[in-house]
This record gives sequence, structure tokens and C-alpha cells, in this order.
Amino acid sequence: MTDYTKLNQEQYEAVMSNQPKILTLAGAGTGKTQVLTQRVARLYEAGTHPSNMLALTFTRAAGAEMKERVISLIGTDGKELFSNTFHAFCVDVIRTFAAELGYEPNFTVYDQPECDELLAEVLESFKFKIPAKRVSDFRAGRTDSMTATDRHQAERAVKEYEFRLRRNNAFDFDGLINTVKKAIYNREDIRTYLQQKYKHIFVDEFQDTDAEQWSIVQGINPENVFVVGDDHQSIYQFRGSDINIILSLAENAEWHTVKLERNYRSAIPIVTAANALIKHNRQTEKRLITEKEGVKVECRRPSDDKSELADIFSRLVANQSLGTSKTTAILARTNMQLERAKTLLIANSIRCDALTSADNPFSSKGAKELIAWIAAIENPSDDSAVRRIAKIRASGKALLDAEWTQVQDNMTLFEALEATKDAAPFIEQFNFVSERFHANDNVSEGANRICTALKIDDHGARYEIVKWHQRQIDLGEPETASALLEWVRMGNIAERPEKERDTSKVYLMTVHGSKGLEFDEVFIIGAAQGTFPNRGDLEEERRLFYVAITRAREYLNISSPNVMTGWNGKVQPVQRSQFISEAGLLY
Repeated sequence: MTDYTKLNQEQYEAVMSNQPKILTLAGAGTGKTQVLTQRVARLYEAGTHPSNMLALTFTRAAGAEMKERVISLIGTDGKELFSNTFHAFCVDVIRTFAAELGYEPNFTVYDQPECDELLAEVLESFKFKIPAKRVSDFRAGRTDSMTATDRHQAERAVKEYEFRLRRNNAFDFDGLINTVKKAIYNREDIRTYLQQKYKHIFVDEFQDTDAEQWSIVQGINPENVFVVGDDHQSIYQFRGSDINIILSLAENAEWHTVKLERNYRSAIPIVTAANALIKHNRQTEKRLITEKEGVKVECRRPSDDKSELADIFSRLVANQSLGTSKTTAILARTNMQLERAKTLLIANSIRCDALTSADNPFSSKGAKELIAWIAAIENPSDDSAVRRIAKIRASGKALLDAEWTQVQDNMTLFEALEATKDAAPFIEQFNFVSERFHANDNVSEGANRICTALKIDDHGARYEIVKWHQRQIDLGEPETASALLEWVRMGNIAERPEKERDTSKVYLMTVHGSKGLEFDEVFIIGAAQGTFPNRGDLEEERRLFYVAITRAREYLNISSPNVMTGWNGKVQPVQRSQFISEAGLLY
């Protein structure tokens, strides 16, 4: 039996409540993951099997962590819990009902760069001058400032883009969500199946849910819904998240609301600053409470953004030379600030790790080819993957002839290559590599065989695949090629950092990238008007600053230079961020 005695009163209420609709407003560092996992354990002990529960998370890393904890609480039955993102759930639904929905089950999911590449091909084929972003805005319904010509071109481009996705047996992220939403609302058989299967639905990081995702949950209309979120930490409006969803539930009498306010992470000065700052926003009534003593938050006003880093070198050097066990992070509003910080740290022999998209082990040329090979073998209709490997392994003439044949005969690129005489060596190589890949059921070994056969230098991607394979086994997740491709393409940089950190390093990341993480010492740099907050929505910027503050456990240092280097490389004077005074930190 699970031990619930360590839960505080509010946590216990959230875990034990028998209400069918529960909103848990969980402040930063208040133990929301513990509440979620122990509620799953409590329901399991009461007779609900994990296969009848659905846990939807904002990142797959959060889903994996939740599932690991559930397994540790209830044993191997916990492997039957679906604990992953909305997009992963949609993939699962579409693969389950592929025939009914008119798709092949081996479909591909395109990541954003592949979607951008496909749209660029469409615009090039039509000789349209409209920017790709404007086409994306049109597809998302943002058409207010568009001319009649732009609307016409965007409409044609979107139709062709979606046609090519369908021909390639592929989905983009929006397509996954839209397809499942339509299926739930228009197909009674699919809706009934999901209602009967999932008696309890959990939604984590509910403040970052968008309208389309929430409509999926509402469409399934399960017997029980348990959502956890913090409106104070809603920071993804630019991705479509809608804070009004969580705010409306907090005011809805049908929902039983539980507030988690006891902070187990940060010291009193940090919590005090966070509470003072967020009071300036429209929000639910909730404040963090802690009894953990700590030192005063430091606010500095260095002369410029170079001395800003120099001012904290002494503390970083002292920590590293003393071999302290403290974890340290430098947080910035933009990646550009991080690049400058990294350069200065390295120049001063301070070990650091910049957690940005450039750190992705699958971004190298070799890794991209490896993933393209697996994608093409798994789904030969995927023109994007086939074109990538054909550009490397087929002759230019063969690819050009095949592309011409493809247009003339309206077929997939792979079919066109098969019909092209000069592409025979490539097709022969493809068949050989495919056979090698499928020599056994071990996907990580299959990836190794591809690299060996083609002499691909993947720069560590194979190591990541081996780790992925073992993680899938530990969590009871599929170990298929499709699952691997989804893992590579559907991730984001916010998922990368592990729980256990190297205390001899300084971690550099954007505040968005730090969401969900915590460090003993946190340095927030560039706290200046126009940078943090930038010129976006002020309340969201304030929530972002709140997130930055609440990443710190023991020590928080905020700096606002007198002058900063802008995007154009020019140095200009800046005002101190208004958030510093709002947090009560002007001493």
C-alpha cells in the first residue's frame, strides 16, 4: 500500500477527493508530481487499472518521470499507464484507428524543420512570393492584415501542403490534433471506445493547454477529470496556450478546486519576491508559503552586459574550486544573451553547458541521414525522408529524372525512383539497407547496422538511441521504429536536462527552457526594459519572470546592466526591469 502520511493537508485532499472534476492549482515547488502519481496509486488500490487511466503531459520527459514514479509505487502494472503528451496520444489514437480514418498505420510525423521544408517546396513550385510565415498564419486563422492576393496564394499553398502531407502518409503536429478532434466529435465508435477505455483522465501543466487540446478532453467526456496547473506559470501563449481555460475552471462551481501553496523548494526571500511580483497580474488567489530560511536576493546594476558576467565570475570560480555540491544556472530571456555568456565563461575557464537547440544530438548531418533512412524504410511514401537520402546516395541526374516523373505521373518520390533507370543503384542500396535494418527486432541495433553499412558518422545519435531503447523497456513502452521516430521528432529542448546535474558546471538556458527545473543558485541576467520584459504581452512576461525566480532554491542573483548590446550589435542604455521593483527588490 502507498504511504500517504507524508502528504500535507491540501495534497492529501487532492489525492483522496472523490469528486469527478478536480482542479488542483499547484504553485511552484509544491509537489504536484507527487500528488498526481499518488492519486494514480490511490485509484489503482481502489480497483481502477492503469490501462484505464490517461495522463496527458506538456513534455514527454514529464510523462516519463510520472510513469517511473507510478511504477515505483504500484509495480509493473504501472507500465500500462499511458503517460505522455497530447501529440503522442493523438499518434496512438490514429494508429489504432488508421483504417477507419483512411490512413496507413506506418505514417510519419514531421517535425517543424521538415514542415518548413515542405512548405518551402510548395511555394517554390507555385512561384509564390508570399512569406512562409504568412501562410502559416493563414492556416492558423490569423488573416486580419492579409491582402486579397496573399489570401489567395496562402489558400492555394495550404491546400497543396496538406495534399502533399497526405500523399506522403505524414502528419504535422497540428494535423495530429485536428484529426483526433474531428474523429472524437464525428465518429461515435471512436468516441465511445475512448470513453470506455479511459475512466480517469489527468492533464498536467494545465495552464499551458490550448483550446484544441482541451476540446479533445471535453469531447471524450470521461467520467473523471483531474487537472493540475498554475496560472502563475502560464508562459506559452506564443504556442497557442490559453490561460483563460484554467481561470474559467477556477470560477466554475462544477469543479472542485484544491490549492497547493506549501513550497518545498525555495527560501523565504525568493518566495517573498515571487509572491510580490505575481500580485501585479490578473490571476487566481494563491500565494507560496515556506519556512525555509535563506539569504537576501541580490540585485546588481553592472555597467554593461560584459561586466554583468564578470561580476559573477568570482562566485562561480569559488564554487568550482571548492568543489561545492551546488547546482548553478544562468537564465536569460533570449538565446543571443546565452551565446555571449557562454563565450565569456569559456574564456574565463569556467565549465558550462548551454542547453539550446544547437545541443541536439540529432542535429548533425550524419544523424539527420540516419533518421531519414529509418523514416524512409518505415514509410517509403515519406517524400521528405526519401529525398534527403537520395540527395546523398543517388546521382543528381537520377533524382532530377525521378522528380520529373513524380510530377508527371502523380506518384510518390520512391515510386518515381523505382521507375527511373539511373536510380537502380540507389534502389538496390535501399533494399540492402532495409534488409540490414530489419535483420532483427532491435531498433537500436538496426540503427547501428545502417551506420556501419553506409559509414555514417552520427556524432552520438546512436548512443542516444541505445539510451532511448533501454528507457522504453523500463517504462513498458513500444520499441518500434515508429516509436523511435516519434521520440526524435516530437521532442523539445526543454525535455533534455536530466534530474541529476553536474555540480562542476554552470548551466545556461532561456527561462522557457528552465521550466520545470530547479537549481541551488540562479543568476538572471539582462533584467532590463525591452529585453525582460520584452515588447510582448506584459502579463505573460511577468509570469515568465516569476518562473525564473522560482527556479532558485537557496540563492538568487538578478542583474540589470546600465547598457546592453542589441540585436544589431549596437550598445545602448537601458532601464532596469520594472519586475525588479514589482518584486520588492529595490533595496
